[in-house]
Amino acid sequence: MRETSDEPRLSYAFLGTGQFAARCLELLSSWRLPSWVVTSPAKPAGRGGASTPTPVERFVRGVGALSGVPLIAAADASGDAAVIERMKGSPVDVTFVTDFGQLVREPLLAWEDRIGCLNIHPSMLPLYRGAAPVQRVLMDGLAETGVTIFKLARAMDSGPILLQRKLAIGPGDDAGSLLDRAAYEGVRAFVEYVSSVSAEEWRFSPQDGSLATTAPKITREEERIDWTASAREILGKIRALSPKPGAWTTAKGRRLRILQAGECRAVSVGLAGELTPGSEGPLVASGAGSICLKTVQMEGKKIQSAADWWNGIRAAAGECLV
Repeated sequence: MRETSDEPRLSYAFLGTGQFAARCLELLSSWRLPSWVVTSPAKPAGRGGASTPTPVERFVRGVGALSGVPLIAAADASGDAAVIERMKGSPVDVTFVTDFGQLVREPLLAWEDRIGCLNIHPSMLPLYRGAAPVQRVLMDGLAETGVTIFKLARAMDSGPILLQRKLAIGPGDDAGSLLDRAAYEGVRAFVEYVSSVSAEEWRFSPQDGSLATTAPKITREEERIDWTASAREILGKIRALSPKPGAWTTAKGRRLRILQAGECRAVSVGLAGELTPGSEGPLVASGAGSICLKTVQMEGKKIQSAADWWNGIRAAAGECLV
C-alpha cells in the first residue's frame, strides 16, 4: 500500500482504541503516516490492576516511524481541549474514527463538512450496525460479510457510504481473522480510491435505513455456551468469540474457554454437554449434533490442544460440560 509519487498528498488524523483500530492504523501508516492520533486513556487490567495502554497507543509507541506523530489520550475526545487545539492547529483532509469506543460529537464530528469523519466498519452497511458486526455475522452463520467506509453521522453507523467491499467467510475464519481481513480490504480499497479520485470528486451514497440490522455489543451472558443449542449454533459462537474473550463453559467446576472446535458428523449421543473421547480430540454432545474440541484454555492455565487438556484432567467418558 505504498503511495505513488503522483498521488495527491492527502493528510489524515486517526482516532481509535481497540485491536481493529490498531490494525487499520498499521495499514494506513504503511501507505502514509498520520498527522496526529487520538486514543482512549490507559486502563487498569489484569490481576495486579496495572495501567494498560490501548492497542492503538501500543502500536504508535512501538513503531519508530511514528515517534514524531503527536499522540493524545483523551477520555472524551470531542470535549478535550488538547484534541480541539490539535484539530484547529493541524487541520487535515480526513479524520478516521475507527473502533474508538467513544461518542464523537461536534466539533470533531464535522457533520456539515463535505467529508467530515470517516469510519472503517467491518460489515456491509446498513447491515450489522453496532459494536460487534463481525461477531454477530459469525453467530448468525453467514457465508459473506464486508467492509464499509462511510461518513460519520449523529445516529450510529447511519452516515452516507463512500465505498464498500464484500468478504467471503471461510470455514476456518474466526473473529480475529475476519477482522484482520476487513481491515486490510478496507484500507486497500480506500488507498486505491483516493489514488484515482480527487477529494473534490468523492461521492457519498445514502444508506437505506429500511434495510438496517443491528449488531449490539456481546454481553457476558452470551459468552457462555448453552450445550442444548445445536452444534452449528455453538460453533458459530466459538468462532465469533475467538480469540477474545472466548466462548466458555465449565469442567470439573472450573471455567474452560473453547477457542477452536469443529463439527462432528457422528450422531449426537448422550446428554447435552456430555464428553466422549474422539480420534482428533474430545467430542461434546449438543442439542443437535456433536462438536470436536480442538483448542482450549482452562482457567489459570495456558492455551493447549483439547487432546492434551482431556488427558491432563483425566476426564472419564460421560462427564459433562455445563
